[in-house]
Amino acid sequence: MIFTKVSDELLEMLEPYSDWFFQQDLSPLEELATKNPKNDSLYQLGWATSEEYLDEIVTKDGEHEGFPEISYSYDLQAGDHPQHFNDKYKPFARNLCSFLGARNEAVHVFYPKMGYMGWHNNWNAHGYNILLSYTQNGRGFFKYRDPKTHENTHMQDPKGWSCKVGYYGRGREPDKVYYHCAGSWEPRLTLGYVIPHLGLWQSMVSDISGESADHLS
Repeated sequence: MIFTKVSDELLEMLEPYSDWFFQQDLSPLEELATKNPKNDSLYQLGWATSEEYLDEIVTKDGEHEGFPEISYSYDLQAGDHPQHFNDKYKPFARNLCSFLGARNEAVHVFYPKMGYMGWHNNWNAHGYNILLSYTQNGRGFFKYRDPKTHENTHMQDPKGWSCKVGYYGRGREPDKVYYHCAGSWEPRLTLGYVIPHLGLWQSMVSDISGESADHLS
């Protein structure tokens, strides 16, 4: 997983949305995150993103489904939130997909303060991926385990929008199974895309960065 540049053209689409989003009363979304069936009061940000919990998930091997097993977050695609979020979010998501050439979003996730997605590997939704994330003060993060070296890397959010790109492997690609987690000490927004074809993914990364992505694979 690597950071890539976010072009000025794309920021012209992203920043008005994040400005609007974080001016709203987010308490309904915080309540929905609290009611998330994967949110368990026994688990918190520190544990869900710890090496100890990672070891627990890795040990499960094939018993781990791929999606996060514990999470304090809310995906706006669930549609349980107040209507005014839909009025803004849905046209924005369509326009962004059109700009990127994506068929649809995989996730449109809100993390409350101290929100998280515990370690998981997405081997049930493999493919090339793109994550666009926003935190106002850069207090969110993403961690991943290198599939080959098994070293863990912490990627701290910068202030504002950032983009990470990479590949999530399936179970029969053991050298590409990609354990990762995310969390934030402030409200955070993440938009995710999973793309099955390398060429399309490279084209989308080029649209995001404004630079060639032919070297990525």
